[in-house]
Amino acid sequence: SHELWQRSDTSATVADTLTSVSVPDTFDVKEFHAYHVSRTPAVRGDENSYYVSVRRVKVRWPGSVNGNDSLPALENALQTCMFGHASNNLTTAATQWLRNPRFTIESVADYKEVERQPKLMGQYAYCEQQLAYPILTSLRLLVMEVDHRTRNGESSSLTTQYVHYDRVKQRVLSRKDILDQREEPVLLSLINDKIERLNHEKQLQLEHASKVANEYHATRTGIIFDYPAGEIAPVSEGIIEVLIDYPLLGPVLTQDFKNMLNLNDGYWKYKPIDHSL
Repeated sequence: SHELWQRSDTSATVADTLTSVSVPDTFDVKEFHAYHVSRTPAVRGDENSYYVSVRRVKVRWPGSVNGNDSLPALENALQTCMFGHASNNLTTAATQWLRNPRFTIESVADYKEVERQPKLMGQYAYCEQQLAYPILTSLRLLVMEVDHRTRNGESSSLTTQYVHYDRVKQRVLSRKDILDQREEPVLLSLINDKIERLNHEKQLQLEHASKVANEYHATRTGIIFDYPAGEIAPVSEGIIEVLIDYPLLGPVLTQDFKNMLNLNDGYWKYKPIDHSL
């Protein structure tokens, strides 16, 4: 990422100077699950018509980042993405989420929890999964992905969120830390220019974006903006990712983030976590 900006953009403060010492991060694989079944079948006498709820949490959870094992801000950000709020720790938050089953219909009031995953039968099985795992690290920046996957008996859906973490300053980077909010119209224009090129070069039929995507994540070469299924393409196409390279993003990135990129190195991509139910 060196030499991405004009010379006037590359001035870095002393506080941004990258130290030569970087300790590898550690992650703990954790899994929690809960299985609930209706006490009576939907169809009298049909053993395959019990309503089933499967909820699962599966993570590669940060144990230490750059040698620091006290990570309340990072853990709170990840929990908020997963559960809508933060708790004392992951186990508490996951347990609270698991004890509230969801079924393919709203009227299942009498159900029980079982130890083993029941048989999943089409319209009677609701499966829901929360995943959190690292996707990219570097000397300066760690990027975590949070996926919420559901299968409601008829269709599947996926929503994705990201958490960016400064490994040196040990803090979560918000949207305003990365993107200059005053330049949103410029950024939207860059995104639509890229969509036009994709349509022309790859014979796609993506629609123009009406706004900058809510979700995005930094990579080694640029920032990928995630558009949910159905927003700029048919729902069947799923999430559409639009990559804008850093040299084009110069005017819309904050100076602090440009400094970070200019001082960064040692990029490493992680394999995604297994999401099979």
